Amino acid sequence: MERNFADALDARLEFMRQRGVTDPYELAQIRQDYISERLANVQQLLDKCLEAVPRYLAEHQCSDDEFAQTWALMGGVWNVVEFERIHHIVRIQYSYPQVLQVAKVMGRMADDSGPERIPLGAGDSQRVPHGAHSDIEGIGIGNDLSSLLPLEMAQMADSDLNGLFAYKFATRRLQTFSYKSQIMHPSHKLRLHKARQKGPMVVCLDTSASMQGVPTEIAHSLVVKLLQLAMTQDRDLLLIPFAVSARPFDVRRNRSKLLDFFRTEAQGDTDAEAMLDLTFKTLCGRPEYACADVLWVTDFQIPMPPEPMLRQMQLLRENGTKFFGLQIGETRENHWPRYFDRIFKLPYESRLRPWYVQK
Repeated sequence: MERNFADALDARLEFMRQRGVTDPYELAQIRQDYISERLANVQQLLDKCLEAVPRYLAEHQCSDDEFAQTWALMGGVWNVVEFERIHHIVRIQYSYPQVLQVAKVMGRMADDSGPERIPLGAGDSQRVPHGAHSDIEGIGIGNDLSSLLPLEMAQMADSDLNGLFAYKFATRRLQTFSYKSQIMHPSHKLRLHKARQKGPMVVCLDTSASMQGVPTEIAHSLVVKLLQLAMTQDRDLLLIPFAVSARPFDVRRNRSKLLDFFRTEAQGDTDAEAMLDLTFKTLCGRPEYACADVLWVTDFQIPMPPEPMLRQMQLLRENGTKFFGLQIGETRENHWPRYFDRIFKLPYESRLRPWYVQK
């Protein structure tokens, strides 16, 4: 509800700007008037939701988890018909335990309190002994605190500039003295790496004709569950629907687009090349996706792409990217498993059990 109200307010202000209103004081007054006029209606709508929702949930025995997933896609406005339509998608995941297993793997969080691995580092180290002023050869760039220029030391001591100092230290952009006596030494050392928080999730969803019917419903239910995880853990969720072409969108920022996507029908052939190309560009070209986990939801009836693309997948895996798959249905010959960390298999031919059996 808050998001819808904010979007409507932004749209109103943008409309006024297009009409030629640019004065900030006038725009601020328009904002205030808009909020004042609609505040009572918003409060009335909120009261109505608070009254209707608990009663409906009690009557229909809807769990908190089911409600949270469904409500996240409703835009903050209570509507029984829309709730039941989305709720049907959510309930599918409780009939197929593989869906929740995949969500658990994608939603795992690293343990910040413990080590993840102890790699061996090898190379050259630079040791700078304390030298006389005559040993100074010039000015360089780095993060050696023992060789700082007075200017950088002043920034470190200044409460208004120490943030800039910290940034320059982290990016090795501090100005430092260079010494003639700097010596390069071979070095080997063990580095203890802390486990990191999980990065964004990239979901590649097969929308070809072979995924029509139950497979599509299962895939949609999994996406809703992953959206809940993304919101809870404050992670980005990029969805790449693919058949022959691929059209990605950010699910958290385009939840209405996700609902529109759920209304589309699976059709066409399958080709992974466009999807892989988009995946590689996202992982390699957007720093915020460097630690992403990638999930394919498909029947894996996909022709193998050119060898360079397969090598790129392997290279990404070696650098820490995890590739998971949910195989819905059976395929006669599947050459993909060697390129994935794990593929979950879901034989969808089994009939859906009634939702109340799972309670």
